[in-house]
Amino acid sequence: MLPRSRLRMNQTDLCPPRGAFFPHQRLVLAALMLSVSAIGSMTPAFGRMGLQAGVNVTAAKYGEQLHHFELPVAEESTLGQGVLEYRLDGVQLGSELPATALAVDTQVQMNISGWINRVSVKQVFVNDSEHWLNGRYQFPLPHDAAVDSLKLHIGQRVIVGEIQPKAVARKTFEQAKASGKKASLVSQQRPNIFTSEVANLGPGEALVVEIAYQQQVRYQDGEFSLRFPTAITPRYFPKGLVQDLDVGSVPINRGLSRSEVNVGTLPDEQKLYLDVVLDAGMAISRLETPYHQMRQTQLGGTKIGLNLTENLRPDRDFLLKWRPLLAEQPSAVMFAQLGRTHGSNAPSEPDNDEQSIQQAKEQDSYALVMLMPPQDKARVRLPRELTLVIDTSGSMTGDSILQAKSAILNALAGLGSQDTFNVIAFDSSVRSLSPVALSATAANLGKANLFVQSLEADGGTEMAPALLRALSQTEASVSPISSAVKPERLKQVVFITDGAVGNEASLFALIAANIGRQRLFTVGIGAAPNGYFMERAARAGRGTYTYVGKISEVDAKIGELLEKIESPQVSDVTLTLDDGSIPDYWPVQIGDLYAHEPIMVALRLTPAQRARSDALIISGDLDGKNWQRRLALTGGDKPRGIDLIWARNQIASLQLSKNAQNQAAIKESVTQLAMEYHLVSPYTSLVAVDRTPTRPESMDAMELFKPAPMPMQHQWPQTATESRLYLALGAMILLLVGAYWVSYLPCLRRLWYRRWEAC
Repeated sequence: MLPRSRLRMNQTDLCPPRGAFFPHQRLVLAALMLSVSAIGSMTPAFGRMGLQAGVNVTAAKYGEQLHHFELPVAEESTLGQGVLEYRLDGVQLGSELPATALAVDTQVQMNISGWINRVSVKQVFVNDSEHWLNGRYQFPLPHDAAVDSLKLHIGQRVIVGEIQPKAVARKTFEQAKASGKKASLVSQQRPNIFTSEVANLGPGEALVVEIAYQQQVRYQDGEFSLRFPTAITPRYFPKGLVQDLDVGSVPINRGLSRSEVNVGTLPDEQKLYLDVVLDAGMAISRLETPYHQMRQTQLGGTKIGLNLTENLRPDRDFLLKWRPLLAEQPSAVMFAQLGRTHGSNAPSEPDNDEQSIQQAKEQDSYALVMLMPPQDKARVRLPRELTLVIDTSGSMTGDSILQAKSAILNALAGLGSQDTFNVIAFDSSVRSLSPVALSATAANLGKANLFVQSLEADGGTEMAPALLRALSQTEASVSPISSAVKPERLKQVVFITDGAVGNEASLFALIAANIGRQRLFTVGIGAAPNGYFMERAARAGRGTYTYVGKISEVDAKIGELLEKIESPQVSDVTLTLDDGSIPDYWPVQIGDLYAHEPIMVALRLTPAQRARSDALIISGDLDGKNWQRRLALTGGDKPRGIDLIWARNQIASLQLSKNAQNQAAIKESVTQLAMEYHLVSPYTSLVAVDRTPTRPESMDAMELFKPAPMPMQHQWPQTATESRLYLALGAMILLLVGAYWVSYLPCLRRLWYRRWEAC
C-alpha cells in the first residue's frame, strides 16, 4: 500500500479538467429545459409571450406625465405590515422575549337608526407579560368614518379624550408616557387606517380604548348596506415615486429584518366581537350578512338585534344589507338637525319654549339630502365605448383574480352590437387587447375572451400607467370596423382591482386631470379591498363604486352595474336654494344620477339662509334638457351626527383637491375644521391622559407594536410583488448549479477507482 501522501491530487488530477463541463451537453440542456419549464409554470410573464397582447405600456413611457402627480414624502415614519418591535429605553431588542405579548381584541357595537350608523369600537389591550408595556396597534375603519370620540377605561374610571392638533397630541401623549401615566392616543394614518396607542400598561393589566364614529348608511337599488373593514391589505408603492402626503403607519411591501419580526406573536389569536342594533324605521323584507353567520333577535317595534354566531378572525370585511318593504322607491329624502354634536354651538337643555326657539334661530342646521333619478324605464339605450381594466398584480392572487376575470367576461357578454370596447390588464406593466377600441363583433369578443382567460396574478401594482392608457383612448382611436357607428357615445371605464396601492392622492390627481367627459366606475375585488381608494377614485371620475366580496356575486353585481350605466339619468347636478343662493354642500362635484342609485349630499344652512328660503332646488341635465326637482326644507331634530358627516365630507373633498402647491392652505383649513367639529383627521388626533402616574420611576416600559390583521390568503402569500419570478429564478440557479456538480460524477468515479487500486 502506498503512503497516504502519494494519493494527494495535483492539477492534472482536477475533476473534471478544464473544459470538461461542456462535453455533457445533454445534461446541461436538460437542466436548462427544466429551469425554463419552472419559470413558465411559476410566472405569467413567460405564459404571455405567445399571446398577441397588443400594446405594452410601461411606467417609463409615462415618466414625464406621471412626474407632475408626485407628491412630497410623508412627515411620519412608516410602520410595515406585521412589524412587532420591542424597545427598552429607546433601544430595539431582538426576538429573545417570547413571553412578551400584547393581546388586542376588538368589540364593535353598531347602532343603526335610519340613515345614520353610530359605531363604538372597543379595543381591549391585555398585558400578559411581566413587563410594563407601551403598545401600538394599527387597525382599519370605514373610509367615511367621522371619528369624534375617545374614552380610556381604567377599571371603573373613564377618561374622555380631547381633540388636539396632531403634533400637540403627540407631545401630550409622550409626556404622559415618560411620566408613568396611563394614556391613549388615536391618530389617522389614512382615511381608512388608524393607530391606537396606549402607555404604561402594567403586568397583568388590561386597558380598554373606546373609539366612536359616525357613518352614513349606503342606499342602492332599493337596498341599504354598510361595510366594516376588519383587515388591511398591504399597499404597493410604485418604484421611483415618493409616498403620498400624510402617510403614517401603513402596511407596505418591504422586507423586514430578523430583529423586527416575532412570528410567534402574529395575530392568529386575535378575535372580533360584533353586535348590531338595527332600527330601520320601517318594515324589512330581507336582512343579510353574506360573509358571516349572525343570529337575529327581535327587540320590539322595528328594532332588530344581530350577533355573530361565533367570534371571527379579522380577515374578511363585514357587510350588512337590508331591504325595506316599500311600495315604491322615494324620489328625494332630507334628514336635518339643528346645532352641532360637539363644541360651543352644541345645544343645551332649554329652560322653556322661548329659550328653545331663540336657540334654534341662532344655530346652523345640517342636512343629508338623498337625490334620486327619475324612474323612467323607457329611455333609449345609448351606444358606448367601454374600456375594461383588470388588476393582475400579486395582491390579486387566489379568489380575487378569479372574481376579476369573471367580472370582465360578464361585462363583455353584456355588450351590444353598437358598442365598442377594449380590455387592459396591468401589474408591473400594462397590456392592451388592442391599441384601439374594437367593435363588439363575435370575432373581437372571442379574441377578448382568450386574452382574459390567459391572465394570471403576479407582479407589482403600477396603476398610474393603466389609468393613463384607459383615459387617453380618444374617439379618433376607434378602429375602422366601428367607424360606421354613431360618433356620439358614452365613454366609460370600468376599473377592477383590490386597490392595494399606497399612492392614492397622486392617482386621484391623475384621474381628475384626465377624466374629461368620461366616467370611471370602480369595482372592488377580494376579502378586504381598499375602499377608500375605490370610492374616492370613482368620485374623482364622476362614476360609482361596486364591491364584490365573493365569486358567486359577480354575475348579479356586474350585470346590475352594466345595466345601470347604459343610460345615465341626470348629469351635471347642482344644488341651489329657492332664493338663488348656493348652500354649503359636500361633495361639491356631484356625480351623475343613475337608475336605482341615489346620491347622498351633506349640506349646512345658516340661520339667514333658513329665514330666506323654503326649498332646495336640485337641477341637472337630462337628455340635453334642463331637469329640476324641488325639495322642501324641513325642520331639524336634536343633533344625531349629521354635522359630523358634513364636516367629514368637506375634509375628504379638501384632501382630494390637495397638491404640492396648496398643501399648506389645505392643512390649515382641515385642521381648523377638525378642531371645530371634534374630528380625527390627517392633522388632528384624540388623546386621553390619566392624571395619576402608575408606573414606578425605577421601571422602564417597552414599546410593543401590534401587527394589523391581514386579509385571507388562498395561495402564495404575495403583496403585489414579483415573488414567483424570484422563486423561479432561484430554482433555475439551483438547477444549473446542480447540473454543474453532477457533471463531475464520471470523473470522480474514475478518481475513486484509481485511489482504490492504489490502496
